[in-house]
Amino acid sequence: MLGQKIHKLPKLKNPIMIAALPDMGNVAGIGMDFLVKKLKAKLFAEIYAFWPPAVCYENGIIKYEQSSYKFHFRQKENLVFFSGDFNPSDPRRLYELCYQVVDMAKKLKVNTLYSIGAALRQPSPAEPKLFGATTNPKLLAVLRKEKLELLQGNSQITGFNGLILGIAKEKKLDSVCILGEIDNPNVIQPKAAEMILAALLRILKLEPLDMKELEDEEKRKKFMEQQMNYMDGLARKDNQAGIA
Repeated sequence: MLGQKIHKLPKLKNPIMIAALPDMGNVAGIGMDFLVKKLKAKLFAEIYAFWPPAVCYENGIIKYEQSSYKFHFRQKENLVFFSGDFNPSDPRRLYELCYQVVDMAKKLKVNTLYSIGAALRQPSPAEPKLFGATTNPKLLAVLRKEKLELLQGNSQITGFNGLILGIAKEKKLDSVCILGEIDNPNVIQPKAAEMILAALLRILKLEPLDMKELEDEEKRKKFMEQQMNYMDGLARKDNQAGIA
């Protein structure tokens, strides 16, 4: 079992839990970090992870810091957050983690659990879309109201951000996921995180947050992409055969 430490359980009334871990383009990681930081949420519990599989040293002195997943809460908005630095790849650890998170949600009498993340698409000039899915058919109307496209066909939502929805359903806890389209899983995607958070705040009927930090990060990302494209173009020109 993963180790858990509860500092002090908050007293909340049928709260909403938002739980997600870093995924493609770090969409969920960016979104969760932003929410916890912007809302100044308070730490109340941790789940200790088997990470990193190493120790650090400095000038002959060994340093050991075990990472942990964290639970935060925000009293005013009646919110609980679960976040962390990495998404387990080992299926057993992933299941253990999801069960502990849902058990915490049940302990706090969470009303609905929300997960966020990325949906991969082919490169396209069209505006990225937001998708949604839920374990409770009655909540589909909520997604449609925010003009989220429902996930169609048969496929999978992998990793923690998907499995947590299934474990929540097993434990009879309603859950919803919101996914933002991205075209490159290897580059951070602050725009997708911003779009997801804006929709989430509307669904939860919360005040909008200042997203300038994410907007600036998106501008930096686009600038770097333009620079890389420019350098690639120069490299291709240099490799062209000359005329004798």
